[in-house]
Amino acid sequence: MPGAATRRYTLPVALEGERIISVVEAAEICGVSADTLRRRYGHLILNISPRRRGIRLRDVLSIGQPQPA
Repeated sequence: MPGAATRRYTLPVALEGERIISVVEAAEICGVSADTLRRRYGHLILNISPRRRGIRLRDVLSIGQPQPA
């Protein structure tokens, strides 16, 4: 419906880690570029549709922050 607000439902804490976020959001959380995330952690990326990719929030949090070189 045009003009209708997009609803965002909150998940219980136990299920929040199962939420799928975009690769770009995941890269921002990890502090790396989206290309680096795809290259290093491609095995964690899910094909949501033919043109959309995502990654589970629990997997992003398990990656953590990169260590300085």
